[in-house]
Amino acid sequence: MMKFIKMLGGIVICSFIGGLLTYFGIPLALMFGPIIAIIIFHRFGFSFPIPKHTITFVQVALGTSVGLMFNQVSLKEVDNLLLLLVMLVVCLAVQFSFSFFWFYRKVGWTKQEAMLGSVPGAMAAILALTDHTHTPPQKIVISHTIRLIILIFLAGIVVGSNNDPQPIFQLPQLSLESTFWLLVIVAVGVISGLILQRLRVPAPFMLTSLATATLIQGWLDVPLHFPLMLTELSMVLIGMNIGNHFIVFPLSSLIKNIYSSAQVVVINIFLTFLVTVFASWLTGYDISVLLLAWAPGSMEAMTFAAITMNLDAGFVMSNHIIRMVIIQSIPSLVLFWQEKRAKRP
Repeated sequence: MMKFIKMLGGIVICSFIGGLLTYFGIPLALMFGPIIAIIIFHRFGFSFPIPKHTITFVQVALGTSVGLMFNQVSLKEVDNLLLLLVMLVVCLAVQFSFSFFWFYRKVGWTKQEAMLGSVPGAMAAILALTDHTHTPPQKIVISHTIRLIILIFLAGIVVGSNNDPQPIFQLPQLSLESTFWLLVIVAVGVISGLILQRLRVPAPFMLTSLATATLIQGWLDVPLHFPLMLTELSMVLIGMNIGNHFIVFPLSSLIKNIYSSAQVVVINIFLTFLVTVFASWLTGYDISVLLLAWAPGSMEAMTFAAITMNLDAGFVMSNHIIRMVIIQSIPSLVLFWQEKRAKRP
């Protein structure tokens, strides 16, 4: 009972700090606020446990939310769509290959750490994969967090900020029908994820929830929106999870890993720029849109930047959704194949 009270108190405190920073216009503060809170409270001897199935909840929440958004974007008016999708895959391959080489050869990570740390985005999925493979997640979490901070910082510089207070923790407004279908989507996503998990497919819940939400929303005439409060709660919980990984390192090791991760991100942004310049020359599509669409992470920040710059936000969002599906699927399939091979006599 005391553990539950301590856990609930930690969630409330981290939510309050994240909400306060959100009110003052800090981007993704519901995730970064809990990270800061966990680190500060740890210095004073306090620790906040998180719920056992946090990563599963985050996967289902994000997968459902993204899946419901997928039907709101359209690529019908985009020319050279197939070529652009091929170039997106090429861009992902360049980002992943360089990051893997850097972490494995130069920094000295294990192959498993380098592979998971090099995946460009999808923090929740990567955390689930580290849990599945029993890979120490601390270095990987730092790598993904530093990437996210740098990209959000760059997006803020590009679009500017008026520092207006932001609304937080809005209560969901759901009809009985939309509530029913949301429960159906979540139930199908969780059940199908459990089936895949029994088949040893790692971290399946984001994919199953995303696919279920996309299919059911496309079939229904009722527009569905995942409750914002649950999405915000998932951000708080993943921030607490990340913060608990940050406090494991002594300060010297933490600085070393942050420096290595920052180097990878900066060089990857430069490589992404080169690929987008070539793709823009090949297809005639705007470099700015391609750069936002293929940036290695943070769909929310890049889509917001596109809206603020009056660019094709639908194209940017859809590319990030496709990227999320690819980077969630390939590591899962690779790990599944490795496990199958390891069991052969």
